[in-house]
Amino acid sequence: MTKKTAGRQRIDTTKLIEDRARRQVTFSKRRPTIFADAGDLSACFGVDTAVVVFSERGWAFAFGSPSVDAVFRRHKDDGREPLPGDVALDLGDLAARRRELWDAEALAAAEKERLKAIGEKVKLVVAEAGRAGWWEADAGALGEAELPEFERALRKLREAVRCLVNKKAAPPAADAPA
Repeated sequence: MTKKTAGRQRIDTTKLIEDRARRQVTFSKRRPTIFADAGDLSACFGVDTAVVVFSERGWAFAFGSPSVDAVFRRHKDDGREPLPGDVALDLGDLAARRRELWDAEALAAAEKERLKAIGEKVKLVVAEAGRAGWWEADAGALGEAELPEFERALRKLREAVRCLVNKKAAPPAADAPA
């Protein structure tokens, strides 16, 4: 069986594509890739990037991080204020936000462990009393840390039961006349 297409081949990017239509298609396909690469450079290395590409018709296509204007103004050094919304990437601020995120993740993990320990304690109290469900736990056997969570869980259970009862007690909807 012979191949029907030439497949993916390396293209010599140093010579001009002679066919105008093929050149336009190639430009349209490669432009987003160039912009994506510039965005990756900005994100990975914390640098400002600006790319401006002009088509054969003279149309300008631009990408900038944080924005093209912010990058050009800073490097032009004309003393003008940045445009609204232009924020230069401050690596110190980025590091501080990353630390805040890690701290929040650590707090969330600690809270998850605390709630897991409370659940285990409630299960233990229920098992010792020989009861069937967690809601039958002896509140007197629970500690100060477990009581607020136990109360919150009981309220949630009561609300769920109330909703089920209301759903069952509601009369069936009458069929609409045709």
